Amino acid sequence: ALKDKQRAEEAVIRLEHGQPVRFGTDGSKGVVRDRATGDLKVVTVTDESAADVLVHDAHAASPTTAFALSRLADPDTLHHTPIGVLRSVERPVYDTQMADQLDTAVEQHGKGDLAALLAGGDTWTVVG
Repeated sequence: ALKDKQRAEEAVIRLEHGQPVRFGTDGSKGVVRDRATGDLKVVTVTDESAADVLVHDAHAASPTTAFALSRLADPDTLHHTPIGVLRSVERPVYDTQMADQLDTAVEQHGKGDLAALLAGGDTWTVVG
């Protein structure tokens, strides 16, 4: 379905940040959140349901909606396959945070001495 140009329009959901998630001939289909379950589902868009169509937010802090979008595709037919940027968030890099944490500890408590730590008196006995 994805490679067939005639059927791809009905099978592919093109995601664009800030845009309603609509696809199909003339945007006749859309993705909405089920009010009862919170799940995402594909519906035929009507005048009444147009306001319920999900607006894609690739920068949302929570990955929940991006994950739900990724689960729309039917694994057998590949219908309702989302393409585009599902999620794009800026977050600190782990290495940078770890280095900052170590620098802060050294500033507050000094460099430390591994030998003193290992030979120190802060010990306990495990009885089993």
